[in-house]
Amino acid sequence: MLTSSLVRVRVQGKQIRPSLVDVTADRFLVRADDLLDVFKQAEAEDWTRAQIEAAAREVEGDESDHKFVRGLTKLLLDKCTFETRCPVAPAELRMAAFRRAAEVGPLARRAGPAERPTAASVLREVVAEAGAEAEPDADPHAWIYADLKGEQVLAERGGPETPRALLERYNVALVQAVLLKAEAMTLHLDAPDPKRVRQLFRYMKFFQLMYRAQLQGGTLSLHIDGPQSLLTASTRYGLQLATFLPAVLLQPGAWALEAEIRWGKRRLRKQLMLDDTAELVSHYKDTGAWTSRTERWFRERWERADTDGWTLEPGSLIDLGEQRVLVPDLTLRKGDRIAHLDIIGYWRARWLKQHLDGTPRHVLVAASKRLVGEKKGGIPTRLEGRCVPFAEVIPVADVLARAEKVAISDAGPIPA
Repeated sequence: MLTSSLVRVRVQGKQIRPSLVDVTADRFLVRADDLLDVFKQAEAEDWTRAQIEAAAREVEGDESDHKFVRGLTKLLLDKCTFETRCPVAPAELRMAAFRRAAEVGPLARRAGPAERPTAASVLREVVAEAGAEAEPDADPHAWIYADLKGEQVLAERGGPETPRALLERYNVALVQAVLLKAEAMTLHLDAPDPKRVRQLFRYMKFFQLMYRAQLQGGTLSLHIDGPQSLLTASTRYGLQLATFLPAVLLQPGAWALEAEIRWGKRRLRKQLMLDDTAELVSHYKDTGAWTSRTERWFRERWERADTDGWTLEPGSLIDLGEQRVLVPDLTLRKGDRIAHLDIIGYWRARWLKQHLDGTPRHVLVAASKRLVGEKKGGIPTRLEGRCVPFAEVIPVADVLARAEKVAISDAGPIPA
């Protein structure tokens, strides 16, 4: 994810526009290719993070927009694995080396005819006493601070492998960085495929987003709360919203995104507008629907529980009328009676009330006690009959007890 100091945007009045790059332009492709070469060489030659950053600064050269190259570097570094390489724990080595130097000092700057020890000889003695062996050409001075971030060695690199893929990832990252400051976001999907709708709902469940869905004239609108609407956990929630963006880009049809942004130190309200003509490319694999860990655990316990004739099946899209739609996670069925279970992520009491007021009475909600988005949040008393609070695992018995009370006939009309 790009930091705020690396974000390139244009602010014109109330509009904020990420400065997307042309992924086919030679001037951008050359810089991206040069950086990829740096990381490939770094992996082959065991460079430290500091060496990589120094080489990346050389790639900048006389580039007038340093943020661009530094942004690419940040994205590549985020996908790399670094490790501390030292015969012994660096912190223990430092302590032992400084203690020994104080005992035998003063030290000589370099080995000579005098019998005074050098810093290198002291370090080798300390390493030997620790029971480790040092290679003859190893630099003991590197060991003493090997656990510092800049001295860690590149063990494995990841991320994009081609210049164009790196530029495509960069454009997505620019938009994600802006969404970190969102107050609200609305996504419009024109005549979406039902299977894709379910996939998108699964992604929203995965990222634990607060959302409302509305269907009007073949256009599905998803209203998603942004991190600036929360009192607590806004940073983590912002990351969840930003990482949801590539899931939107998997949609094959037309889409449009509108977001209210709080920008700058003064948190001025700006508007971000984006659609499929921006040609952003998702780096997520199109693997279909996702099942949350919470749902898997609930299913496992359901199989072992006495459910008194209730069966469990995947939820399906429910047309609520008045241009609204709901996709619950699970459906409970007993004879001709039916109830639904919707597992939500982050929530606030006011949002929860609005969510339940807008859904049929036979839809239950499982709400995590850990993901409440306000300091003194709790489930309102009047909603407890349709809410199942949980810490880690949704209790099957509580779901069954509430389902018995709210279930309706599958053949009857959907109650308000």
